[in-house]
Amino acid sequence: MIDNNNICLMSDSYKFTHHQFYPEDTEYVYSYLESRNGAQFNRTVFFGLQYILKKYLEGQVVSEDKIEIAKNIIDEHIGPGIFNEEGWYHILEKCDGKLPVEIKAVKEGTPVEVSNVLLTVVNTDRKCFWLTNYLESLLLQVWYPSTVATLTRESKKLLNFYLDVTGSDKSNLDFMLHDFGFRGASSYESSQLAGVAHLINFSGTDTVPALLMPLNYYNHDLNNKNYNDFKDKILGNLANITGYSVQATEHSVMTSLGEDLENNTIKTILANAKNGVLSIVIDSYNYQEFINKIGKILRNEVDTFLNKADGNKIVLRPDSGDPVTTTLDCLNLIDSYFSSSFNEKGYKELPPEIGVLWGDGIDYKQMRDILFAMKNNKWAASNIVFGMGGGIHSSVNRDTQRKAFKSSAQYRSGKWYDIYKKPLDVTKTSKKGKFSLIKENGSFLTIPLNKLGDKKDYLETVFKNGEIKRFMDFEEIRGLAKLKEN
Repeated sequence: MIDNNNICLMSDSYKFTHHQFYPEDTEYVYSYLESRNGAQFNRTVFFGLQYILKKYLEGQVVSEDKIEIAKNIIDEHIGPGIFNEEGWYHILEKCDGKLPVEIKAVKEGTPVEVSNVLLTVVNTDRKCFWLTNYLESLLLQVWYPSTVATLTRESKKLLNFYLDVTGSDKSNLDFMLHDFGFRGASSYESSQLAGVAHLINFSGTDTVPALLMPLNYYNHDLNNKNYNDFKDKILGNLANITGYSVQATEHSVMTSLGEDLENNTIKTILANAKNGVLSIVIDSYNYQEFINKIGKILRNEVDTFLNKADGNKIVLRPDSGDPVTTTLDCLNLIDSYFSSSFNEKGYKELPPEIGVLWGDGIDYKQMRDILFAMKNNKWAASNIVFGMGGGIHSSVNRDTQRKAFKSSAQYRSGKWYDIYKKPLDVTKTSKKGKFSLIKENGSFLTIPLNKLGDKKDYLETVFKNGEIKRFMDFEEIRGLAKLKEN
């Protein structure tokens, strides 16, 4: 099997032709990444670079075998003489197989206003000027975890807003959006990337693979090379698990005895559930009848489970129908049996041991619609939690936050030249020069590097010549993304 992790093949086809097109005397190419104006959200949470660096770029990544395999593939794919064999052998022989580039970036987890530089790249070996933009295809994939982290942070802001408006307790905010996306992800790796990006902002997930990424790529202890025993290393750091879930049913459980014996199914579930939160899907047949059953016919069984231990809770999950009307219908039906009370702002709150989970086809806009309708009907936001699957994992693309990677300066004949693009579509105009990222009046601002003076530059060297120069723990990233209101 051919090694999938071959840096000599990790780019778009057209990138393999560019080394021959730059001006002859080019020595250095400087490029940057940003979220352009017109993004869906006005700030981007930068996240995922450290994973890319550790998985694909760190250490000796170029070998003779990789060069030869890549040459043969590109010879067939594009044509003979196209592959930059000389350039890759230079990296192997003169740079010990380590990539001669310097990457600077803002700290991961930082929300940065759009149209600001998030990352810069420049080659450190003058013969490798072609390498800077060759790496664009791989580095730009940071768009995905960054966009998911941005989306879930904005979702948290939305939830926080409605908790405020409806006078709700915020102690459960970190668990109000649950990741249901593993089965709908495009791959195992993408499920990890989106799942861990979600965990920057929330603590509830059913995407178990996402739990591994903070341990493997964002945990200083686990990356300490002094560890000798892998098992001890892992077991000693399980306290660093960053996501949590609850016991829950699905339709294969709820329909196991058929519609006529649904009561028996519910009794079995309540009798065998462990202490804690129990999520039950209620629309296998008729969600209204289901609520009637647990509120009246099976009320003793429900109360027995709820009274077994402090903190026991039942969350009812309607899994179909119009999100707004079904949610309101469920709340009203539950209220008829479990009796809500009014909080200080005049919004109804169900008893803390019962609530609603909406997780069918949910996205940011539907979540907003449900919360808005609840507010208008005098229901506190604390009565509901949300599950989002495709809305987290597959509803975003590179244009959601308009990520772009462009070259802005090139060095030739002993001089730096500013370069840029300025198409008729002015939203795609690129920046020119070399940059620093500063803060001014509480907001980020991109300025020319030579104008930095004594100001703090938030672009820090994270990678240079094959070595990671800045390592971040996951909790540090979470801290940077944390809402000021929270």
